[in-house]
This record gives sequence, C-alpha cells and structure tokens, in this order.
Amino acid sequence: MTQDFIKVKGMDFILNNKIITFRGFGIPNLFNLEHFLIGLPGSELQIKGAIIDAYGEENSKIFWDKFYNCYLNEKDFEFFKKIGINVIRLSFNYRLFESDQNPYNYNENGFKQIDRILNLCERYEIYAILDLHSAPGGQNPDWHSDNAVGESLFWEYADFRNRTIFLWEHIAERYKNNPWIAAYDLINEPCLYDLDGKPVNNFYVKIIKKIRKIDNNHIIFIEGDFYARDFTYFDEIDDPNIAYSFHYYAFFNLNKFHSGDILKKVEIDLFENITLDYLLKKLKRPIWCGETGILLNSQDKVLEENVLKNTIEIFEKYNISWSLWDYKDARSMGAIFPSESSKWMELSRKACNNWEFWHDQREIEKEVKMLFKRYSIDYKNKKLFLKLKFRIMANNHLLYVENYKNIFSEIKFEDLVEYPESFLFDNCEKWNEIIQIITDYTKKFIS
Repeated sequence: MTQDFIKVKGMDFILNNKIITFRGFGIPNLFNLEHFLIGLPGSELQIKGAIIDAYGEENSKIFWDKFYNCYLNEKDFEFFKKIGINVIRLSFNYRLFESDQNPYNYNENGFKQIDRILNLCERYEIYAILDLHSAPGGQNPDWHSDNAVGESLFWEYADFRNRTIFLWEHIAERYKNNPWIAAYDLINEPCLYDLDGKPVNNFYVKIIKKIRKIDNNHIIFIEGDFYARDFTYFDEIDDPNIAYSFHYYAFFNLNKFHSGDILKKVEIDLFENITLDYLLKKLKRPIWCGETGILLNSQDKVLEENVLKNTIEIFEKYNISWSLWDYKDARSMGAIFPSESSKWMELSRKACNNWEFWHDQREIEKEVKMLFKRYSIDYKNKKLFLKLKFRIMANNHLLYVENYKNIFSEIKFEDLVEYPESFLFDNCEKWNEIIQIITDYTKKFIS
C-alpha cells in the first residue's frame, strides 16, 4: 500500500480523506543544543567549541555521534508508540549540514542522522515535522537560535536568508517523496526588533515559491513574528498546502491562574496573547501549536500541570494540533530526563556553577531597566530594551563557557564519551503527570 501525504483542506489536516490532529513532542538538543535544556551554559557553537578545544575535532565527532544515538533511538520510538503520539517536531541547527567557513556545501553525515530518525518514524508510523531551529545569522536574538551575539543578523544580511532558502531547497529535493515527513517548519520563532513584520512576510513568500518548484507534497508551516506570536501583518499566500504555527507558554503568565476557572483563564490568555481569533477567523488555515510546555522545577508544579492540561483541552476544543516542548532534556521541561546521580547531570552541575537561566534572565532585565532609568530612556522603547537584554545575555555566555572549559581537562575522553548514556531511555526518569496529560487525548490510538 502506498503511503499518502498529509495535506491541508480547509481548516483541517487530512490523511486518506480523514481528519488528522497532530499530537506529539518537540525534540530539542538532539540536533540543536539549548543551554538550559542540555544543562550547559552557552550557545551550541560555544558548547561544541569547548569540547573541540579540549579533545580535538575527531574525538568531538565521536562524542556527538554517540550523543545522537543515545539521545533518540528505537527505545524512544517504542515509547512514542506506547503512549499514542503521532508526530515529533525534529529540530535542527543549520550547522548540522554546513559550516560558516564552507557555506552551500552540505555535510552528508548530518543528513544520515536525519535519515536515521526518519527510518524510525516509518517503522513506528510516527510523522516528523522538520524544524529549522537555528538559521544562519540567527532569526531571533536568543540562545535557542545558536545566537552568540544577541542580534537577529538573519534579517540584516540577505546572504543569511539566501543560505537558508538554498538549504531548504536541498532538503526539499532530498525528501520530496518521503510521506513520513508531515511538514516543513521553515524557521523557528522569527523575531524582528522593528516589529512591523514585513521582512518576515516577504521571506516566507520567497522561500515558499522556491520550495514549491521542487516539492508540492509537503505542508509548509509559517510561524508568526515575535517568537511565533504575531500573525497580524501576514498576506494570504496562494498555496493550498500552507498552515500556521504559534507557540504558547502559560508559565510566562502564571500569575493569572492562581484562582478561579483555570480553563476559562487559559482560553482568554490564548486569545489575548497569541491572536488566535485572527488565526481562526482571518487566515482560515489549520493551526498547530508547535510548542507548549511547563517547567519541571516550578515553584508551583501542580498549578503548571493543571494549566497545561487545560491548555491542551482548549486546543482540542478548537481543532488545534499540538506538540509539547519537550520530550527529553537535562531535567528542565522534558517528559523524561536523566537521573540526578547520572554522569551528565554531574557534569551539568559543575559547568553551571550555580548558573540558572531563568534567574539570570530576570536579573538582566532588572539591569536593563536600571540603565534605562539612568539615561532617562522610556521603557516603551521595546526595540532598544530587547537589543540590550540579548547582548548582555550573549556576553555573559562567553564568560560562562570560559569558566567551565577547565572542567573538560579533568575528564578523560574515554570517560566523557560514556556521558551521553545518561540520556538512554532506560536510564531516564519519567514525568508521569505530563505523560498522563498526553495519553488522556491519545489513548484511543494506542493499540
């Protein structure tokens, strides 16, 4: 039997003439490191650079190949099947495929890793959404776009955008006939300081046109500006297989949920902050929440779990597909995670040296506000506020990484190469409440 491609029809995703709702996990760290999720301060380039400095290029390749194979493998897919999810959002860094010193020339080993995951998707009948999480130059100023300078240079230099388009053309050529890829998620959380969004809209129009010359089979997801939250300036795109993706983290607004009807409060929060009304009524395409999730070490874990449960209930009510961020990490947001006594968490505690991302971010925001006050600058100057905030964060990362480089000199490589085993499924603990929230909606698909 030939496997059909999932398509967009009206407000729905359709497979074999039946509506399909995406319910699944995002997969960070595997092909795109995020500091607080991997437990090591710094951007991916800085983290990997520290290991290269300590052990050399060849040993670094051995280490990361071991990491890839431990972090996500058949055991994880057996678990996906067991709990009934039907999709993973497979995040990747452009550096998996190309070097800034040798652009437009692609590393086959990176594609072999993607192929390994796609083969597991086919075997377990779970779809993948390919997500470019880090684009050349940084499509946002944050750490999760492997941004070491705190500036969205992707929007400043056309060459970064051209490299991204060329990469997606290459991906489309390679995977155009693979039906286990549900969609292409073109760039994660674009963010413009100028906040008018026109360059984002123009970029999408250009890249979609290029991809469609090669691949008409796959859905293309468009994320809103300002971290996938603002869609109000988007033009309608004349393409029948376009859908939209937003991101929503209730813990940023947790103070709203301490009393009253949490379900109703979540619904109001979603419509006020993510312009869901605009997405549902104006754009009239299927919607996917590509990221939602909660913090493991929250001060009110039960409240966060209840808010997440109610968030997904709202998604189901409005026929919105969803993907939890995330599946597995170093005890931050993941549904499964290494034990506290594991080698990886031991390394993390040494490297962090009391660094805690959320606390760090709050302190930097206070520092920027003090600077605004000192120079009598209006707090409403959001563009300047963001620039200062992310530049300070990026500068701090330089110091954090320099601080923990010496740790590697104390670890023999033959010992370090065993550390990724901390992420093997059988070595991990589970966040059972998160898993139960998922299976409340997927249990009818569990065989």
